[in-house]
Amino acid sequence: LTWHETAYLVFATAKRLDDEIGARDTVVLLADTNVRYPVAELALALSGRVIQPVYVSSTDEDLRRAVSLTGAAAAIADSGQRDRVRGIGAGLSLIDLEEVVRLPGSGHLPHPSLPPDLAPSGTTAVLRWLRELPRRPGHLPLLYLQSTGTTGPAKVIEISEAALIAAVSAVRDESSHPFPRLLSFLPTAHVSERLLTYLSVAAAGHTWFGGGLENIAADLKACRPTVLLAPPLLLDAIGEQAMRQAGSTPAGRRLAVSVQGTADKATGLGRTGMTRRPVSARLFGRAIRRQAGLTKVRDVFSGTAPAPVEILAWWEAIGMPVRNVYGQTEVTGATSITSLRGSRFTGVGTPVRGTDVQITPDGELLVRSLSAFTGYVGEPEATAATLADAWLHTGDRAYIDDTGDIVLLGRVQAMTCGPGGESVDTAPLLASITRHFSPASAACAASPADAGLCLYLAVHPPGIPILELEHVGLRSVAQDDPRWAQLAGLLAHADEHKIIGWAAIFDGAFTQSTGEVGPTGKTRGWRIHELRRQHLVKLPAGEQLRAVQASPQQPPGSPLAAVTDSPRTRRRGRRPTASESTHGRKDATR
Repeated sequence: LTWHETAYLVFATAKRLDDEIGARDTVVLLADTNVRYPVAELALALSGRVIQPVYVSSTDEDLRRAVSLTGAAAAIADSGQRDRVRGIGAGLSLIDLEEVVRLPGSGHLPHPSLPPDLAPSGTTAVLRWLRELPRRPGHLPLLYLQSTGTTGPAKVIEISEAALIAAVSAVRDESSHPFPRLLSFLPTAHVSERLLTYLSVAAAGHTWFGGGLENIAADLKACRPTVLLAPPLLLDAIGEQAMRQAGSTPAGRRLAVSVQGTADKATGLGRTGMTRRPVSARLFGRAIRRQAGLTKVRDVFSGTAPAPVEILAWWEAIGMPVRNVYGQTEVTGATSITSLRGSRFTGVGTPVRGTDVQITPDGELLVRSLSAFTGYVGEPEATAATLADAWLHTGDRAYIDDTGDIVLLGRVQAMTCGPGGESVDTAPLLASITRHFSPASAACAASPADAGLCLYLAVHPPGIPILELEHVGLRSVAQDDPRWAQLAGLLAHADEHKIIGWAAIFDGAFTQSTGEVGPTGKTRGWRIHELRRQHLVKLPAGEQLRAVQASPQQPPGSPLAAVTDSPRTRRRGRRPTASESTHGRKDATR
């Protein structure tokens, strides 16, 4: 579809919506990656309605709660989600996405055939339609976005039209290509994916809609994007597959060793843009570009979660430096982006246009931005605490280095009190545990006073690709398994403050389908505890483990908040750098 054809399609969709729903209604959008999704979104936005994107991975409970908070009147759903909308019993009018957005060339509809003399966006008809649209005051809500629920049940975040426009303006010039080609594959309700719709309009970009993360390999080759915004999970998966394929031949193994050596040197230098790459690393990088469909990529951005230094260094070694994007849903996207000219691996760049930052005396990063959210729907106390004194409290600990880059140190929520009242960061301990049992993921949840934290460890089966962990089951490990003794020995020296009081070990992986993993791959300690606390074993002060028949009525069985989360995997069993201990940050676009 050309932009002109898209304009006609958007207005036709808006007219159909006028026949179905009220002029000021809030409308839920529930669908997987689909070209119809942004068309419906633009039609709703231009006609003055409020859009509420919801993650398809949300539990029915989260979906029902989100709808009740906003009072949504209708839901637009694709074929895979219509039964869910009917089943939650929220009284929503159901609109079929495929029916309301009638794509040219689909079904029995003809392919687009506009007269060749029509200008791309300046026809009399389009301009007349634009003038006739209702005007929405800039402070009124445009989007109700769902948080990823990493540190507690998902919140509904109100974003105004003015905030969205400011967010788009802040990043529209970051691409090296004047008309970027983008691949849509992130979860549809994520702020990064929603920002992509409006950014593509502002930059007259070309957006390719594929089959989501499950079909990412084929879609990258078909799309050949010029800009790639990817979570570390995907960057890790591409690198893991490349190294595995290289290991199948002697020549490939030699190239892989050279690339890894170059990555190690880059890690030592600590910055992008300073690494001298040997010919072998250059050859390996070219091969990766061809195999992965990245030959046209000019800009690689890492977002939605923290990127470990080892991943950034590996991509630097193959000649595709990655720029960190840091932000969160509460600022409608980006707070800062690392420079195209190079920056330190541990930094997340300088603030984007229209954004100011400062560090509190206790080390928390505060943000003041034109793109800041209005508030949490139905949660005035949480809103007041987050937007205190016109500054957004990010919940991230950070400092600003001598170049002006923000350097993140970890989450405020990752801090806990030791037995002696001292402040302890749980992130390094979780990093040590996941490294020891690699590949693995771990999370902590708080327990009642003086009972110690609850540790949950899932040991992944070896050889399973990162993106396929969702299909791996989960079963509790028997208490006579030798890994319990390994964990006890590890905690004896790694947990020097004795903050872990309970533990549960599983074979398999935490999954999105159960709500234990968020839509961007972060583990949810609070949700894991909610579902798995009956498997907890009390860890006494001695060297041996003592089994406890834990139940919801026994400690630690009260509703608890997550303390931190850790990356779901460690790449190829290599030791993480110090910066990998600074994970568990707030729902963010990075």
